[in-house]
Amino acid sequence: MSSVLSKDELALADTAIGERLPYNAYTTIDWLHDLIKDAFRFRTVKAQRGVRGAFAAAYEDYQGWIAAVLVGIMTAFVAFFVDFAESSFGDLKFGHCARNPLHGREACCFPKEECADWRLWSDAFGSSFTIYAGVAWMLAMAAGLVTKLTRAEIPAFASHDGAHGGENKVIYMAAGSGIPEIKLLLSGFEFPNLLSFKVLVVKALGASLAVASGLCLGKEGPFVHISSSAGYIVASLFPKFRDNGRRMREMLAVACSSALAVAFGSPVGGVLFVYEEMSSQFPRKVLWRAFLCSLIAAIMLKALDPGRTGRLVLFETNYGVAYKPQNYIFFLLLGLAGGLFGAAFCKGSLIWTRRMKPFINKYPLTELSVIVLVTALLQYPNPITREPALLMIKNLLKGCQADESEGEGWICQQERAEDKTAYYGWLIYGSVVKIVMTILTTGAKIPSGLIVPALGAGAVFGRLVGQIVPDTSPAIFAMVGAAAFLAGVSRMTVSLTVIMLELTGEVEYIPPFMIAILTAKVVVDALHEEGVNDHTVLGEYLEHEHAANIVRRSGGLVEELIPPLQSMADMTVHVGPEYKVLKQSLAHKLNRMRRHGQRDAAFVLVDDRDQLHGIISEAELDFAVHEPGFLPDNEPFDILMGPMSAFVDRSPLTVNATAPLEMVVEMFYQLGLRHVVIVEEASSRVLGVVLKQQLTMYLEHLRTL
Repeated sequence: MSSVLSKDELALADTAIGERLPYNAYTTIDWLHDLIKDAFRFRTVKAQRGVRGAFAAAYEDYQGWIAAVLVGIMTAFVAFFVDFAESSFGDLKFGHCARNPLHGREACCFPKEECADWRLWSDAFGSSFTIYAGVAWMLAMAAGLVTKLTRAEIPAFASHDGAHGGENKVIYMAAGSGIPEIKLLLSGFEFPNLLSFKVLVVKALGASLAVASGLCLGKEGPFVHISSSAGYIVASLFPKFRDNGRRMREMLAVACSSALAVAFGSPVGGVLFVYEEMSSQFPRKVLWRAFLCSLIAAIMLKALDPGRTGRLVLFETNYGVAYKPQNYIFFLLLGLAGGLFGAAFCKGSLIWTRRMKPFINKYPLTELSVIVLVTALLQYPNPITREPALLMIKNLLKGCQADESEGEGWICQQERAEDKTAYYGWLIYGSVVKIVMTILTTGAKIPSGLIVPALGAGAVFGRLVGQIVPDTSPAIFAMVGAAAFLAGVSRMTVSLTVIMLELTGEVEYIPPFMIAILTAKVVVDALHEEGVNDHTVLGEYLEHEHAANIVRRSGGLVEELIPPLQSMADMTVHVGPEYKVLKQSLAHKLNRMRRHGQRDAAFVLVDDRDQLHGIISEAELDFAVHEPGFLPDNEPFDILMGPMSAFVDRSPLTVNATAPLEMVVEMFYQLGLRHVVIVEEASSRVLGVVLKQQLTMYLEHLRTL
């Protein structure tokens, strides 16, 4: 059966681990099995002799590095397109460049902020607002329409007690930031078509249009999805990654690191972001390759220079003044505000999306139209929030030097004025609008991220706080406030500190960043345990830390995970003393399992004393039952020594039913298992099988109690 079993891995059939077919859609991979599978392939390659063998061995050692370089290059080219398109489309809300219609305002006038080549559509408020809102609406509608091209249905899943999950879900693959889905993918779940070339193109184009429309969203989150798609496309060219779920996920983690390198010009922060937030399996070689991938992406983007500025750092600052020890109290207050904002955002966005979900699913473009028009109406009158998001943040982080009054921006002019009442009002108004509209924009069916909106809200609030601090530049507090608000939303710590350092180039302000970020993290964790990235389209996803905290509070035992009697009967194959079964019996069990919504099932092989003799997954059983001529139709066959022997895992991991629940959680998360068999303490009789999806749903059930 060479068309089914890999020729390079046939040796697995003679071992206790058995062979595996490709994983089914919406199931989980077995990290431990894929590690062993890759070891067999590695030894096969290294065993070759001669010049061809030497070349194959060298290629084996370096193809991961080659893939990392290619991913970095591909991500940089996509980022060039997104940045250029977003700048060109976004500035069309205000005017056009007479010298080059494809240039945005910054590229048209660089290095100046104003120039004769940039022409406004109108100087009158009414007509300029009408053009602004009209262009914003058209851009948002275009983003929504292209996002609809990735509409798909995913199957419902069984609940933790075995009940069917209900009707299939309708999703848009390119909508949202994609970070929760990528985290789900990196944790071991299979998610077909999420990283396809079509989704990459739609995500890139949709993100450009959505950000250009002026909505309270960013492109940095979608870049994580885009870079992962680039990683998947490149890694699929190499059999080492294409045919192994574990190795593919390692390469996807490498690809994710390039996202923030091209989005923020933060290559080191991108590597730390993947380690801290994204990947559940991050060995040292992945760290090195991620470092290379991020470096190549940053170098390429700087060379391509989409903004025509020659700079990689987005918000390079030089305040010329140092903060004072008494300012630490304000940094703490900004961290407190960031934590409160993060908790309010998580709670508010969850309530909003759940209450609006039926309407959003039926009329996504109508909802998007309302949001973009309300956003334009609220943001345009305010001179601070009227500007594109990145330019707004740049203006808020800009210090007003005493010797640089000529050519200064609107913010510095207001801060030099004697009467600042109107300016304070715009700051307060801008803070409220950014916070509220960021929450309401969540869930819109377009590519969207939360990093830039959080930075913007924090920068406006920080600049407001800076007005009451004497003898210190308010821009310093805008910078720290931006970090605090982003920490409250994302709950990043170390990686965020490095990102802010690379964004601003301010080494001296690392302690203020750390104070605000840690304070925000503590506050938001105390007020709201769930993060914005804990919810995915496949259901609830829990990180290792959250899962461990849940079971620690519950104090339960593994026996609580034993499936109901009927579900366990469906997953049990009695082989008898001669280890023989009928094909019809296997087909019946497979059909019952699928009718119950169990799409990642595992079937245990037991004798008449319920002793374990192996385990076989749904994919192998499905092939054996439906492949013509593979199994005899009307006579029993030996399942351990016959044609199915290569598919049977003879050494599955087991856990005692009376063991603490923490043990099975650690087994799943640390080893990356797909399923664990529960056995009785004294007799080792098989009592149940725990699937990764069932464990996740059970933990979610505990969390809601």
